[in-house]
Amino acid sequence: MPGDYLLIVILWAVPPVALEWLLGLDVLVRRWKVWILGIALPTAYLIGGVSVGLGLGIWSLDLRRLSGILIPVLNVPLEDALILFFTNALIVQTAILLREGPRLRARLRRWWGLLRGGPAAWRAGPPDEMMLR
Repeated sequence: MPGDYLLIVILWAVPPVALEWLLGLDVLVRRWKVWILGIALPTAYLIGGVSVGLGLGIWSLDLRRLSGILIPVLNVPLEDALILFFTNALIVQTAILLREGPRLRARLRRWWGLLRGGPAAWRAGPPDEMMLR
């Protein structure tokens, strides 16, 4: 069915990327230059490689499963570009967040405690109030 691959890529990638943004938004925003370059450069390189591979007939794709949207000039399917982008985003974001390990672990423990404690714990205060200061 057309668009199957796009749906699978979105379902695979969005939850972990969103979780990293939920836990470390302040860190990722503060390191935005590293984040953008660390994702954009390898993604562009890999999309170029896919374009060459498809153009030379080194590999092919099952067009029945794709949305039919191509990246202009490169003729790379949107799904392939997105999977490369999200894979690089997960690698770069994880590397950036791992440098903030102790602080993010404390934040995660606080969130977990609030989730386990229910509404009473949430009324006690925002989860990041003590972690970020």
